[in-house]
Amino acid sequence: MKVFLGGARGSYPVSGADKVRHGGDTFSLLVEGREGGQVLIDAGSGVRRLKERFRAGGVLFFTHTHLDHLIGLPMLAKAWPRQLVLPRGGLPEILARVFSPPVWPVKLPAAEFPVPAEPCDIGGLKVAWHPVAHPDGCVAYRVDEPATGACVVVATDIEWPAMTPRAQDAFALFARGADLLVFDAHFLPAEAAAHKGWGHSAWTDAVEAARRCGAQKLWLMHHAPGRTDAELDAVAAEAAAAFKGAVVPTVETMTEILHE
Repeated sequence: MKVFLGGARGSYPVSGADKVRHGGDTFSLLVEGREGGQVLIDAGSGVRRLKERFRAGGVLFFTHTHLDHLIGLPMLAKAWPRQLVLPRGGLPEILARVFSPPVWPVKLPAAEFPVPAEPCDIGGLKVAWHPVAHPDGCVAYRVDEPATGACVVVATDIEWPAMTPRAQDAFALFARGADLLVFDAHFLPAEAAAHKGWGHSAWTDAVEAARRCGAQKLWLMHHAPGRTDAELDAVAAEAAAAFKGAVVPTVETMTEILHE
């Protein structure tokens, strides 16, 4: 299994000399199995880094439909997915509201919009989902590759402290044994108390979640748009000291190979 992270920012894309190492694109992630199966999760502006690898006719899963996770969708026009999936349903109506005049002048290509009721198999990859705390609803995804035993869990937008102990236990069970946990780290610990209800976590919450589910490696992402490279490097150092497998991916390290 190979995991490709297209963008690690939250809220909106950014640019600037102090945001080069960790990039400025919003979240999109591609999982590719040994047998060639592909699962694309979200279509933030970071999908531009993945569109040359993603094959037309694949499947795109959405964690939720906030704009920072949809904004790159038109960039997939030449590699358009066969299916667009939002487990709670309602995706065609939502996309029609966003990508239609006068907001967007070009009609999106046709696609299927299945609403699966249980985990599904995509070219040798098994995809499951689990609800997490975030305004307007959101799911985390678990992608397993039975042939190799590889597993990645993606929790892009999650407010870990807002979840009850029972809900945290349920997430830990869902993510149990992940080789790679990709987790929201939007806030610094000192910022979290002033942002209750915003739907995001601090890097310390991500470390706690990784410990609880027994993850081998932790990717911290969905960074606040104003966070500079130097600030993210500092987060990386603190997180790595707290959890051996914690990483804040840079543009050069947004690829992970699991069990190959």
